[in-house]
Amino acid sequence: MDRKDLRRRNIMQLTIALSVAVLVSVLSEMKFFRIDLTSEKKHTLSGSSRQLMQNLDDVVFVRIYLDGDLPSEFINFRKSIRELMDECRAYAGEKLQYEFVNLYNEPDEALRNRMIGELYDRGLNVTNIEVRDREGGTSAKIIFPGAMITYRGYEMAANLLKNNPSLSHELNLNNSIQTLEYEFTRAIHSLTLDEVPRIAFIEGHGELDSLQTHSLMDELKNFFQVDRGFINGNLDALLHYQAIIIARPVRMFSEADKFAIDQYIMRGGKVLFFLDPVHPFADSLSGGTTVALANQVGLEDLLFKYGIRINYNLVADMQCNVVPVNTAPAGEQARFTMMPWIYHPLLAGPSGHPVTRGLNYVKSEFASSMDTIGGDSQDLLKTVLLATSPGSRSRDVPLYISMQEVTIQPDPALYTASNLPVAILLEGSFDSFYKNYPVPEGVVPGDCEVIGKSSPTSVFVLTDGDIPANEVIFEGGAFRAQPLGFDRYTRQTFGNRDFIMNVVNYMTDKSGIMELRSREFKLRLLSREVINQKVRARKWKLVNTLAPLLLVLLSGVVIQFIRKRKYAG
Repeated sequence: MDRKDLRRRNIMQLTIALSVAVLVSVLSEMKFFRIDLTSEKKHTLSGSSRQLMQNLDDVVFVRIYLDGDLPSEFINFRKSIRELMDECRAYAGEKLQYEFVNLYNEPDEALRNRMIGELYDRGLNVTNIEVRDREGGTSAKIIFPGAMITYRGYEMAANLLKNNPSLSHELNLNNSIQTLEYEFTRAIHSLTLDEVPRIAFIEGHGELDSLQTHSLMDELKNFFQVDRGFINGNLDALLHYQAIIIARPVRMFSEADKFAIDQYIMRGGKVLFFLDPVHPFADSLSGGTTVALANQVGLEDLLFKYGIRINYNLVADMQCNVVPVNTAPAGEQARFTMMPWIYHPLLAGPSGHPVTRGLNYVKSEFASSMDTIGGDSQDLLKTVLLATSPGSRSRDVPLYISMQEVTIQPDPALYTASNLPVAILLEGSFDSFYKNYPVPEGVVPGDCEVIGKSSPTSVFVLTDGDIPANEVIFEGGAFRAQPLGFDRYTRQTFGNRDFIMNVVNYMTDKSGIMELRSREFKLRLLSREVINQKVRARKWKLVNTLAPLLLVLLSGVVIQFIRKRKYAG
């Protein structure tokens, strides 16, 4: 082949390459697409997230407080957040802006501490980490692994780090990465809603008051308009709400109120029942003993019709929280020791369900069990969302309880019950309790139609009314609500608030965003066995370092050899 033919062929190849590049560019302008080669589609936004980003009407600004000198695992966490933001920007364009903020860039310590306090007050959780300096020493540092999201003057905190003490550090970070899209999408969706959905706490039957539910209400207000009020048999008043919450009633419900609740469900309403089937008079335990008695409020027959049987018992669990006990001999100064208390179970749920995936233990106090009845109806799906551990038991009431029990080692032979249900979610179509009954007296309107079978909806039942209740302390001359799930003895925050928020969001979700909590990314960790063997670890480090270099060199040699043979003549 002479030089002229060679030049002509090279020009033709260049022309074809340029034409292909131009064609690909034109097609990409006409049809946007992205390719994700990971098996679990880790870098692909869900359909609901893509639609949300494409339909933004104004600029969403995300300020992420995770920058500066960080441990390697948090650097990877930050990288995952950046990749997600870039993926969102690919669909939102200039209507999504973000920045990473390093609080420690502020040299004035007093100003920096004030900024940290303000972020905490605005809803971001703090985390303490250890950072290595250049001399090899370590120092403690406060970081906010979260973001503040702003839209049209409104802002919302998104806490991105999940911390379940029962899981390893690696699994917690992986769970956090898996829920990143959910946390951001949920916050942006809530901020951009044209009409805020409404939910209500029911009052009038001795339910938890606004101070006892302050922490939960404060979180719910990020996503809903939250009201409180009496039913008074008024069905029409309930129909304005997507869901109603009945939190630890202690007095009987009238037939008019029960009818209104039943027909609200028949019309597609969602109800969350937080009940205390047993009243243990916990305050009396300060004197050493108490008696636990049944606490009926008139909703039991309603729930029985829906497929739930309430058990009047207390569950005792070897997987439990601790309480302070005076272990000093009589006559000596009090000396308190933290000891496990079997009547304060730590509850867990299915690892694969969107509500309970990656969730910390839920702290309970004097919980009861319940059963599902009515067989496997095709119209009703029944899911146990919280249950005791495999080492538990139930004790029927009336029950005499003494604090002396805390000093006695539980007999494992008695704790043979496994996974006693404490929280159950019912989904589907329900049969009305009042299907063959007249409208009770006191119902408003009195001539309302009795619907016998509901449209698809959901009902949630939890047999521990203390789970949604935050502690209240007297401080600075006023009563103050503590964060829901916070335990003042262990200084740990359990998953109570996250669990209830997940239940409410799951039941009221119409956009499919809640399903993002079901996404699973494979955690590909190095073998600890290999890492601990220095010779094997060194070998694999050399292989991973040298193998790519050798492949590049070998490819270069092969290409040069082929070119010489091809153009030698």
